[in-house]
Amino acid sequence: MRRFMSAAGVAMGGLALMAAGQGVASAATTTTTTVPSCVVAQEKFLVTVWVDVTNNCSTQQRVQVVYTDRTDPTCYTIQPGQTAYSRLFAQIGHFKGLISC
Repeated sequence: MRRFMSAAGVAMGGLALMAAGQGVASAATTTTTTVPSCVVAQEKFLVTVWVDVTNNCSTQQRVQVVYTDRTDPTCYTIQPGQTAYSRLFAQIGHFKGLISC
């Protein structure tokens, strides 16, 4: 009986460690960084949703455009004073925000 209880304790400890590790991994994958307020996005509606992202900062910025139904996979590198254009055709969602990449 003592061996059974010892084995059960080891198994439960292992499960707790696995669960803790998965929690950390999940948190790491959902962490995003917002972009500075000097990076401005303008949403336009044509046949689909288009977003123009202008860098009004004094430094280069790297951003991704987030829509309500997906994230544009492109990481745009935008120099100061320049504009990047996110055009996802057959877009159903709307502009949600920007994240650093």
